[in-house]
Amino acid sequence: MPEHARPLIGRDSERRIVLDALAEARAARGSAVLVLGEPGIGKSTLLDTVIAASEDQDRFLLRAKGVRSGTEIAFGALHEMLHPLLRFATALPARQSAALDVAFGRQEGPAPDRLLLGLAVLGLFEEASANGTVVAVADDLHWMDRTSVDVLEFVGSRLRDLPVLIVAATRTGTASAERAESFPSALHLGPLDDVAADRLVADVAAHLLPRDRLRVRREAYGNPLALLEFASSSSGTAGATPGERMSVRLERTFLDEVRLLPDAAQHALLLAVAGEDASVREVSEAVAEVGLDAGDLATLERAGILRRDGDKYVPRHPLVGSAHYDAADPVRRREAHEALAHVIRSPNRRALHQAEATPGLDETVASQLDAIAEAALRQGAPAEAASAWKRAADLSPGANQQAIRLVEAAEAARQAGASAEASTLLDRARPLAELSDARAQQRFARAEWMLSMTANHQGRTAVELVAFASTRADPSQRAESLLWAAAKCYIHQESEEVRETVARAIEASPVRDTEDSVLADVALALVRPGWRLNEQTIDAFLARARATDGVIVNCLAFAAEESGDMTSSDRCWTAGVRLFHEASRTSDETTALCGRASPRITAGHLSDGLADADRAERLSAELDLPVVAGMALAEAARAHARLGDGPSATDRLRSLKSIEVATGFARIVATAAWAEAIVAVDEGRHQDAVAHHARTLVNRPVALWAGADVVESALRTGDRAPAVEWLLEAAAVATSSGSAHLALLVERARGLLAGDDETAIPHLEKAVELGSSAHTPFDLAVALVHLGERLRRARRILEARDRLTEAVRIFDDIGASRWSSRARAELRATGGVAGYRASDSDSPIRLLTPQELLVSQLAATGRTNKEIADEIYLSHRTVGAHLSRAFTKLGISRRSQLNTALSASRVA
Repeated sequence: MPEHARPLIGRDSERRIVLDALAEARAARGSAVLVLGEPGIGKSTLLDTVIAASEDQDRFLLRAKGVRSGTEIAFGALHEMLHPLLRFATALPARQSAALDVAFGRQEGPAPDRLLLGLAVLGLFEEASANGTVVAVADDLHWMDRTSVDVLEFVGSRLRDLPVLIVAATRTGTASAERAESFPSALHLGPLDDVAADRLVADVAAHLLPRDRLRVRREAYGNPLALLEFASSSSGTAGATPGERMSVRLERTFLDEVRLLPDAAQHALLLAVAGEDASVREVSEAVAEVGLDAGDLATLERAGILRRDGDKYVPRHPLVGSAHYDAADPVRRREAHEALAHVIRSPNRRALHQAEATPGLDETVASQLDAIAEAALRQGAPAEAASAWKRAADLSPGANQQAIRLVEAAEAARQAGASAEASTLLDRARPLAELSDARAQQRFARAEWMLSMTANHQGRTAVELVAFASTRADPSQRAESLLWAAAKCYIHQESEEVRETVARAIEASPVRDTEDSVLADVALALVRPGWRLNEQTIDAFLARARATDGVIVNCLAFAAEESGDMTSSDRCWTAGVRLFHEASRTSDETTALCGRASPRITAGHLSDGLADADRAERLSAELDLPVVAGMALAEAARAHARLGDGPSATDRLRSLKSIEVATGFARIVATAAWAEAIVAVDEGRHQDAVAHHARTLVNRPVALWAGADVVESALRTGDRAPAVEWLLEAAAVATSSGSAHLALLVERARGLLAGDDETAIPHLEKAVELGSSAHTPFDLAVALVHLGERLRRARRILEARDRLTEAVRIFDDIGASRWSSRARAELRATGGVAGYRASDSDSPIRLLTPQELLVSQLAATGRTNKEIADEIYLSHRTVGAHLSRAFTKLGISRRSQLNTALSASRVA
């Protein structure tokens, strides 16, 4: 009995679940259901139930079915499913629409990553569902290309408010089944009970004697397909072997049935199952190519082995195809693929069949696979690109080409998130690269370095990279290799001896006198603490940086921050954000957003820094970047603490503790401790503040900046030692780096530590002077408060009043409520009066969620919903929903009122 005609017996509860999900979708409460089970358990039959219920009622019924060769074709399954909806692409934001066009090969452009493409597909469902319910059915998920499955998983978890239902099916024990938690609902199909099994056997084989029915039931273990097949076999049994998998037993049953057919029909079946991706016409032409005729295909149809489904030949069950194909003679399999390669129209599918038909090494076929891989990478499908390059390497006759293809496969696998596979491929490529030309060696070194920077792959050490650089005749390759060595030093916090080895190699290199000298300057900044780059060098590097230079841009930004140059750090991170956004590298863009939050918050630009941190945290959750999410939460906690919002800071810190992997990173631990120290200071828990600061010492750069916040607390506990120890280190770094910001903190601390007002005031005045030129509003305003307090105590009332008035204005402007209250209290003590300030509860930062605030801020600049959606990776309908809620909370009705409403917390 054909699978699609199999009766649905004993599945009442499962049928009810999927039909209830369909009813919920029609009520705009969409969802996605993943059906799991072993082969033959009834997954496809359950999907057919959904199709039958949807065909005459719902606006759109979309279908896609995986085939064994489908894992090789980028976005093949997604294109099959979404083709009827592509007319809605013009309604999407520009970048999302372009992402679909690039993915489906309709235009050239930056390769879209999974988040951008996922949003584009979600947008298609949103646009289509505005016209009626959309039902999407995906069968045999395990045989679909990985990128299509990734997108379906992404969309499936975001359908809650849409009239959309996705129902997919996959085999247990497959990669797609292991990711079942990505779907909102998973439905596991188990064996039928004895009553249902008896009923099914009786329906299809009423002639069997009771003892034979019992034997069939025992051997089928409740598997519906096994019950049907074993019941229809001549003996009523499958000849079970103890411990044998059901799929193997079923394949043997199918194979026995096929072997009863004429040899010509068996040959035709091999062509049909080898060409699952081929049309009826192409299979017919391949049959003719090997000397068979249409009658042989007709024999298969009459026997119920093969049927037509639209424009494809489909075996009665996928196990029919796998059993016959796997049992076929290898030579005959290659002949089948050769015949298909002659008739297949699609160049990509033709090349894949040619590869299967090639028994040895063949550079021509390998080059064709190169083209497939390059196209897949351009379309944003790195997993499929890696697969094609790996196969191309296997067919490569020369060591040089084989090495390059393995390296390309490794880099594509790294981009796909398959770090272990990338490492294995590089291990294969290493001995080949050593025998190859300089170009192949450099590409291998670059891929190995990239993987070592982003995954658990050792690669060359910094010293080994210096040695490698010395073998490079090309100045640009030498400069690049030394820069990699410097980045390794920075990331791994190498010893001073190793850093000096790299520095000497850079200074001795002839690249110092070439156009690549900018790389040498950047490298020195990474190995020489306190080395400050001038603006021209930074601009020159950023101007030539590519998206693949992201690690270097990040290191440079961190180095600038640690040397106290927050402006340069911000500029580097901003360049990275722009670079990665334009290249559609959302993971890298997320890292850069998180990185930029740090110098912005440290410099006192709190709302901008908080916006970056919250946005990075949201994107990290979408992209499964737990370390970045942890860093973003720590920075957001620090921003909220600076703003005087202790509860929000504590909430972020609580969320951080749930990310176990993130709490193992020193920078995250130190930043979180800094946030806790600030909250403790605000709440008057000065002993706790000092203790929290001690925990920042796990990361010296963070501790250096955090120490200034607990100087006053150390004094109030009566133990000056922590403050004095911090001051000695900070003063030394401020002198060596020339950082005006760090010098401000040092002078402010000296003023606090001074025993009398006359000694303190000059230090505090110097701090204010430094802050006025350092673009660090928060720390400037803190210095103004301390100076105002000392001036008032020295009875220099008018001067104190001026300083405190300025401090109130700055604190109100940046929203630092607790410090604003302290400055106001001091100002009142001088007889001064500050301007009116809206209550904290009316502040947009308090009223709106982070996304509502960000959307509102962007809308206030004049951006449209679609432009905002492209900027921050949301669908434009979601942007509209955020904006609508923000209007209600702010009490406005038009975009033109946003600027006024968003500045409501400032001094009137």
